[in-house]
This record gives sequence, structure tokens and C-alpha cells, in this order.
Amino acid sequence: MGTKIMSSKGLGRGLESVSELANDGPDLSSYVSVSNPPIDSPRIAVLWMIFGSVSFGTMNALVKWTSVNADVWMIIFVRSLVIALAVAIFARFQGISLKVNDSKKMFLRCLTGLIAMILYFTALSLIPIGQAVTLQYTAPLFVALLSGRLISEKVSSSVFLLLTTAFVGIVLIVSPDLDSVNPHALIALGSGLFAGLAYIFVRDLRKTESPTSVVFWFAAFSVLGSMIQAFPDLSGLSLEMIAALIGIGIGAGGGQVGITMAYHKANAAWVSSFSYLTVIIATIYGILLFDEILTMEIIIGGLMIIGSGIALIFFAPPKSDDKSSN
Repeated sequence: MGTKIMSSKGLGRGLESVSELANDGPDLSSYVSVSNPPIDSPRIAVLWMIFGSVSFGTMNALVKWTSVNADVWMIIFVRSLVIALAVAIFARFQGISLKVNDSKKMFLRCLTGLIAMILYFTALSLIPIGQAVTLQYTAPLFVALLSGRLISEKVSSSVFLLLTTAFVGIVLIVSPDLDSVNPHALIALGSGLFAGLAYIFVRDLRKTESPTSVVFWFAAFSVLGSMIQAFPDLSGLSLEMIAALIGIGIGAGGGQVGITMAYHKANAAWVSSFSYLTVIIATIYGILLFDEILTMEIIIGGLMIIGSGIALIFFAPPKSDDKSSN
């Protein structure tokens, strides 16, 4: 039985697995629930989270750099292939079954996750890294907003104040002058929406699928979904570009390992707040490597979104509710 993070009452049902949301994209969320968790070690947890955030930040920077010479399909193909092979080898040596028990929900999880990744990587090539990552981190907010409709999870009224605050932050980023809308920022926001949908399906899949199976099939689905578009350009890749593309996969894998280990070492809600280090690290990469400049509106909007996300994490009901709700 996996560790239950939040209550089935009120806000907890809307964010029952909020620790799933601490990642760059929807393929990271299934490693959070663990059996027989080890003794907490907050300092080590923070170090692992820093490692994971640096890995994801590096991945984001590599995506932006490679997007100049490689399209989104190529980036997704190589990244997903690296992860699929790594997970398949891991499952083989650990004797873990990759069997799918609920093919419909697995398909929906893979489809929404792939759409989120396409939109996210496209946005990274068009707008500052910090701006893209911030808007992609609206996924937890979309989970809170949509959980009740999609999987009958009750969301308390207190969450809507935080959602309203986050919405104002989104407006500041997408349309700071309230006159025109940045279409590229909308692409990043769309990635947050579809990532949120993917997280909801992941949470539902926990009833029938193993975490390893969820990660593997999403990666395999993404390989199949991008290979036709990527194949024609494979022969033209330079060794430098191939190394960078493989680095994207390694960065994503390193991020998964870091965040997974962080959740093993400390309280999930507490650890989740440190996941937003990815936004800071990605922004630093953008400034140092790509000479990106963030406007005051984007900074304020980002703080409102991140602040709302962190507040949602710490709105968990007391543990006693968990027991009464089961």
C-alpha cells in the first residue's frame, strides 16, 4: 500500500498526491508513493531535491539550445528513447512487470503527457526558460481545479482563493498590458493544463499499475508518437547535437532520481515546496547562457503562481482525517 499524502476530505482530495506535481513534466509523477518509507532525513532530502532541480534545469537549457537545430519531435524522440531503455533495463533486472491492466486510462495518461511535452518543449524554444517553466508549473493548480470533474474528487472552497491568485499571476505573464496576449506564453500555459490532466490520470492509475509501468509506457508511447517526424532528420545530426539530445534524456532521468530520493527521505508536502527550485535554476540558466531578461510583470506573476502552488501543498488536512476517510 502506498503512502497516502493527503486526506480524502476537502482540499486533500483535490491534491491527494500533490507530491506528484514536483517535476518538469507529467512523466515524473508515479514514483512518489512508496511502501515502508525509511527514516526521515530532511537535509539529505533537500540535497536530493537540489540535484533533481539542477538536472531538470540543465535539461531545460539543453532543450532550448538544441531547439535551434533540432525540432521538438527529435528532442522528444531521443529523450523518451533514453528513458524507455533505462526503465526497461531497470525493470528487467528488478523483475518488475510492465503489464498494463487499464489500457484506456494508460492511453489517456500517455496522450495528455505527450501533448504537454510537445507544448512545453515548443514554448522553451520561443520564450525565456524561466517564463516557460513557471507557466508549466501551473499543473498543480489545474489538478486542483479539474480533479472534481474528472475523477470525482472533492475540492474545498479554500482552494479557489489560491487559484484566483494564481490566475492573476498567469494574466501578468501572458498579457501584462491587458491589451494583447503573448501566444507563445499561452503554449506554455497549455503545457501546464495537459500536464495537470496527465497527473490526474497517473493518480487514478495507481489503483491498477506499477510506477515503473506508468513511466515506461509513457516513454514508449512518446517514442512511437515522435519517431515518424524525427526519423528523416536523424542522419543529419552532428555528434555535438546527438550528445546534447542524449543529455536531455539523462537530465530528465537524473531529475526523476533526485526527486524520487527526496520523497523517500522526508515528508512529501515539505519536500514538494523545494521542487520550485527548478524554476529558479532554469531562470539562472536563461540569464547566464541565453542573455534572457524577465520583466517585472513576469517576475511578479511567477511569484504569485509559485506562491499559490506552495500554499496548496501546505493546505493538507491533519493526518487523523486520512484514517477516518478510509
